[in-house]
Amino acid sequence: MEEFNNRRKKPTGNVFTENYNHQRIERLKSIIKDFHHQGKQKRYCVLVDGEMVVSINADYRNFDNYKRYMLGHTQNIEIRMFFGQSPNFNRHIFHTGAQGLNGAPQKEVQDQIKEALEKQRLETEIAALQKELRRKNKKLKQFKALQAELDEKKIDIKELIAKGLELYGQYNALKGGQIPSGTVQGTPQAEVEVEAEPETKADRHYAKMKQQYSEKELEKALKTWQIFTTYPSLRKEFSELVNQKINNHGEA
Repeated sequence: MEEFNNRRKKPTGNVFTENYNHQRIERLKSIIKDFHHQGKQKRYCVLVDGEMVVSINADYRNFDNYKRYMLGHTQNIEIRMFFGQSPNFNRHIFHTGAQGLNGAPQKEVQDQIKEALEKQRLETEIAALQKELRRKNKKLKQFKALQAELDEKKIDIKELIAKGLELYGQYNALKGGQIPSGTVQGTPQAEVEVEAEPETKADRHYAKMKQQYSEKELEKALKTWQIFTTYPSLRKEFSELVNQKINNHGEA
């Protein structure tokens, strides 16, 4: 009795045996794929002539790897479909016979294998492109708030950057106790005649920003403009992005 209890229990499940049928095999793959898209797992493994060539996993993208081990004289293909996390499974055994898959010549068999592998390669490349697209979309969203502002006001970004850097220089001079250029030292500022420059669109926009934002927020914005001037490539990329957004808005 003790020897009987110590014996390892064999996995249980049904056994389905039939001649090789490509559509039936693809149906099993579709079941695994549907589970994956639902956020669930359908564990499986694949054996060719009794040797496991696709180990137990739940990723449908590994399924077609078994075709690399199929030859013209392959006798059978076995696909095990597990029940959840249980060690039990159903066995789907497809006999190819001595004549090859479905009686097809060996060349046709190899063509089927190459076609399946090419399909798998394309699926992998598509997944990589989708990942890259998501990364670029995330980068694009970083400019969302500023784009909305520029869409409404149609501001010349180059003019705004130049004006911002000029004001930033004056601001730093005042913080350091220096006299901004254009002011005569030792003379009351009220007595110095300053020729007023014509007010530009950037002037009006910056004056409005001073009413809406704190000094600390404006200082951060001016530092950002300084970065664009230091690295022209970033400014060009940013300007193109803004112009494209404005054009798209105008065409809508």
